[in-house]
Amino acid sequence: MVNQGGGNDIADAEASVELALVSAQVWRGQVQNEDFVLQPQFTVAQYGVSFNVWANYSFSKNYLDVENDLSEVDLSLAYTLPLDLNDVSFTIGAINYQFPANGPTTLNGLGTNSKSTTELFAAAYWLTFKEFVIPSATYYGDIGEIDGSYILFDIVAPYEVSDVLKVEVGFATGWGDARYNSGYWGTSDKGFNDYNFYGNASYEIMENLTASVNLTYTGLYGGQIEDAGGQRYEAKEKFWGGVNIAYDF
Repeated sequence: MVNQGGGNDIADAEASVELALVSAQVWRGQVQNEDFVLQPQFTVAQYGVSFNVWANYSFSKNYLDVENDLSEVDLSLAYTLPLDLNDVSFTIGAINYQFPANGPTTLNGLGTNSKSTTELFAAAYWLTFKEFVIPSATYYGDIGEIDGSYILFDIVAPYEVSDVLKVEVGFATGWGDARYNSGYWGTSDKGFNDYNFYGNASYEIMENLTASVNLTYTGLYGGQIEDAGGQRYEAKEKFWGGVNIAYDF
């Protein structure tokens, strides 16, 4: 799934294309495909507004039996608010999730085998110590199929090894309300879903061309949500990673 982040200079015009080969498709603790997937994306941004197209291509069968096809295409629009509130950056937006290869009926006991759904989101980033650590919180509210809410809490520590080599490590965890957890996990209890330990390293090969590698360990908190990880999806936990190439123009 596409990610949203706090912007840099909002007057700068930016565009980028990326291609990632990832060892699994994992979203909010849901291991949707245990095998390799291809994830291209395109982003254009100016004046604090960004538009992103992200896709996932499954080579082997995913949890809904989609194989050798585009299992997902996400369209997102985001706006970084031009506010100066004690080093806090705010971003709002919307994401439309398209599942073009899904069939007309529910599969695997899920109520989520639809053709699309849409979320609105609002994110806050604390930038006071951004050279050392950046905490953030993002609220996602589904206004389509799920009609529930998910809150992502994240803290990342960036480090610039040199002008061309950057690394970061972080921890993220997500909480879902009763309707969200019912739709995705089959339990009406609200509570924390998933936790993730992750690391990333990026290297600027040449001007405007960057390569990166990332590793993530994803786990579930237990109970019915952990049970659903093995029943509805493809695993209860996953150590996964990927390689990415990005070009800015």
